[in-house]
Amino acid sequence: MSEYLEDDDYVEDDYVEEDFNDFWQEQLQRTPWWMISLVVHTIAAFIATLIVFEKAPEAPEYEYVAEIQEAKKEEVKPEPKRDVFKKTKPVKENEPTVEDPVVKEAKVSDHNESDDNEENFTMKGNEDAAADSPLQGNFDSSFIGAGGAAGGKFGTRFGGKANLVKEGGGSAATESAVKAGLEWLKRHQSDDGGWDADGFISKCGSDPKNPGECDGAGYNWVDPGVTGLALLCFLGAGNTATTGEFKEVVRKAQKYLKENQDEEGCFGKRQSHYMYNHSIAALAMAEAYALSNYNPLLRSSAQKGIDFLVKSQNPGKAWRYSYQCGDNDTSVTGWAVMALKSAKVAELEVPETSFTSALVWVDEVTDEHYYRTGYIQKGDTGARLQGVEGFTKGEAMTAAAMTSRVFAGTERSDARLHGGGGLLSNSLPAWEQDAQGQSLVDFYYWYYGTLAMYQMGGDFWQTWNDKMKVALVENQKTAQCVNGSWDPADPWGKAGGRVYSTAINVLSLEIYYRYAKVFGAK
Repeated sequence: MSEYLEDDDYVEDDYVEEDFNDFWQEQLQRTPWWMISLVVHTIAAFIATLIVFEKAPEAPEYEYVAEIQEAKKEEVKPEPKRDVFKKTKPVKENEPTVEDPVVKEAKVSDHNESDDNEENFTMKGNEDAAADSPLQGNFDSSFIGAGGAAGGKFGTRFGGKANLVKEGGGSAATESAVKAGLEWLKRHQSDDGGWDADGFISKCGSDPKNPGECDGAGYNWVDPGVTGLALLCFLGAGNTATTGEFKEVVRKAQKYLKENQDEEGCFGKRQSHYMYNHSIAALAMAEAYALSNYNPLLRSSAQKGIDFLVKSQNPGKAWRYSYQCGDNDTSVTGWAVMALKSAKVAELEVPETSFTSALVWVDEVTDEHYYRTGYIQKGDTGARLQGVEGFTKGEAMTAAAMTSRVFAGTERSDARLHGGGGLLSNSLPAWEQDAQGQSLVDFYYWYYGTLAMYQMGGDFWQTWNDKMKVALVENQKTAQCVNGSWDPADPWGKAGGRVYSTAINVLSLEIYYRYAKVFGAK
């Protein structure tokens, strides 16, 4: 703006500036020397401070510390064990009981409905037989556990579970292991509702909280069987298609099995050792039907599965790999008897001759002196998958025979039950090797042993349970995508894979409430 000012303005500014300078020169001359020195040093110190703060952020040490801390966050450390096991004390007579709440939840529609507009697999069915309706069940001697329990024919899975776990010798750790196992199975369920023994790995990484990828693929033909095992796990924990945290998982699994059943009632394709698949799937569908409040849309599938199982039985004897093949084995027979027993509990049609004929076979291959039961003949040492070595041959068939006897109506006083219990007591679960370097890990044996020894009760059960729960809980995976599963580390893991090992071990840990005691509380 200077070009618009007059000459007089410039002259006036010069005088003002000159007077100002003269003023300060005069003031400086009058100021004592010590004051001037103080001011100069103060200004110098202030400038030095500014210089230090200006340069401080350039120091590299802080960046290195941040990088080290960030690297530590990425380290994967093993998680602690789920629990330290302690012996549980029996519940005192005057101790208040704790009952688990029964939760009824809204159904999830998939637009597959019945004539009266009720959803397939989630219809109300017979309210009087509701497995999740306390004190409304119709009790009779067909129960697994003649005394029964409040809440229907499998009511132990719904009411008072906390007490049953405590009384049976379980713990917070066993229940935590069950929950983790169910979560793993849920994460690896296929979109069609089944479980793929070799293809389950495609579901890995679906949960950001459990990154990574699992190993442990099994054989592709066992899918109906491992699906049945997995479904039994969710049913065993008190889930149905309409109730429980995992109701959607149950609904999808039931639908898968129903859609993979042929006209004659056989679950899965008739290939390889298919009677294993069918027996386990038939067991799962029979229990699913009983727990569904007798949903009529499940009854047809469940009954057809049992009918095919009955027809497949060799006349006067038992079962093996295929329909009336003429050969028998104790392993397939164990699953078949369990399926027939659950079907009877579910009030499906089951001929008594199927049980009596099965016992004819089991007795035929049981030693009269030592009470050891053979696989395909008396005195054999059991079976192993071809090419699988490094495992001991334990008492799996003796345990399967004991379970078959218990659920077919044999009295607890029977010498074969006590003799078998003695053999199992000398071969307790242990995740270790024997003196010859052979692995003692056998989930299949532990599953049947757990069923049999729980029913026997007393010292049989206590000694078995103390070892079983430690072996399983302490060796369950606790991090990454395998969290909640077990490595397929037993003789049958090559066939069933990680899905099999996880499902069958969850079933063992659900023993405290999965079935009531046939012989009562002992």
